[in-house]
Amino acid sequence: MLPLSQISKKVSNSMFTDPIVVAVNAVNKSLVRINQDGYSSEYLLKNSLDEYRFTIKNTSYTDKKRSVLIDRHTVQLTQTIYPVAPATLSTIRKTYMVIENQQGDTIADSGYIARAVCDYLTTARIVQLTNFES
Repeated sequence: MLPLSQISKKVSNSMFTDPIVVAVNAVNKSLVRINQDGYSSEYLLKNSLDEYRFTIKNTSYTDKKRSVLIDRHTVQLTQTIYPVAPATLSTIRKTYMVIENQQGDTIADSGYIARAVCDYLTTARIVQLTNFES
């Protein structure tokens, strides 16, 4: 994959807010930015029992079959629950989403497809999915 910095395209240099807030089971978690380098950012909230890490990454690559550039946008939320004795292993919960759009396509239309997936994934459907339903 090519980093966006190598793509000759005018891109907005704006960033998401700091901190970002995500709601986990209706409880807001405020994560502060701990890293920002070009087209990626990392946010973190550490507590005594667990931590939340949220990453945002933007890259581009060439679809060789079609000879077009594809922009790839990834968001990931990871919760690490620290072990409590006698346990020795952390419990890790991770969710991520990838949005790809062909350069030159309308960003709004790509967003409608991403929003449709988010809307489909209700809590009940997520339970079905994690119970291996398909």
